[in-house]
Amino acid sequence: MAITLGKDCTISFDGSTITSARNVTLTESARTIDVNRFGSRYAATYSTGYECSVSVELNDSEDLASLFTAMHTGSTFQVSGGAGSFLFTAVMTGISETDSIDGVATFTIEGKMTDPKLTRD
Repeated sequence: MAITLGKDCTISFDGSTITSARNVTLTESARTIDVNRFGSRYAATYSTGYECSVSVELNDSEDLASLFTAMHTGSTFQVSGGAGSFLFTAVMTGISETDSIDGVATFTIEGKMTDPKLTRD
């Protein structure tokens, strides 16, 4: 049994690492469709590909100004690391803020894998 420390994950935006990243959740999942043959009640599942997503918790609100702009303009960020050797470019899909009454504010950015060859106008 091996123990993996999560400190080997890096989130980079515009070429610079987001140092206030506290927790990162990396997910890879299959995209599937259900298929039924005509006249049969048997349902089969067919894989159509896969997708990767990332959720990053931040402590420092200083990182948010550029991240809000990035989400509104469709900018991407890079994800690398983890025991599964994740490496992908993600488009930002959401930003949220949690304000604990007795603790510090936590900011979360969400992203999904995109093709870096896709460009915005």
